[in-house]
Amino acid sequence: MGLALAALLAGAVGCTGGSGDAGKTSDSATAGTKGAQAAAAGKACANGTYTWINIEKPTRLLGVSDVETLGKGGGTLKHKLRRLATVQVAVQAGTGAPAAKEILTSLGRKVGEIDSDGDYVGAFTKVGGQGPELNDDDGGTLDGAGRFVHYAAVRVVEADFRYACSGGKAAIGHAESWTVPITGVLECGESTGNATAREAARLSCGADSVAAKSS
Repeated sequence: MGLALAALLAGAVGCTGGSGDAGKTSDSATAGTKGAQAAAAGKACANGTYTWINIEKPTRLLGVSDVETLGKGGGTLKHKLRRLATVQVAVQAGTGAPAAKEILTSLGRKVGEIDSDGDYVGAFTKVGGQGPELNDDDGGTLDGAGRFVHYAAVRVVEADFRYACSGGKAAIGHAESWTVPITGVLECGESTGNATAREAARLSCGADSVAAKSS
């Protein structure tokens, strides 16, 4: 989120992120990244118009395993993923914004995650959600020999918005959620064109590995 928008939000919401003070602003919708609860919508106008800008859909690496060596004939990967990051479903907004779930629903419609009838995957609008769980199962069974790493990632969606009402009143804010969970397996000695796999390779295989240096 840009510095200008962050400054505007700080003045509009009137509280610091991650504190319980967000709940005291009855006419704003706020969900911080450290457990702040969404404030009541309060004075948000009905039937306002959303304008979404700066929409980004980065892929975020959530977990990676240690390297596991398989001999001739392959075998089953048994190393578990270690968590690197989480994704929090959150909204930060100024005075006059609707409830956080309504804002996320609008974002979901904008990016095609929610259809025109409002049907959606519940996780997309679950404020405070932590993104997909890391799979506790093993990394699968492989036929060949090599040094393998499996990883998990997620497609994130974040954007800035403006909620305009008749009469010229408007609220601004920023929303973030996630859409697609991703899993993969890489071999440290083989090149990959996948940027997320390269990141996982750098962390587990090492920066000098073929997989980490490929493009």
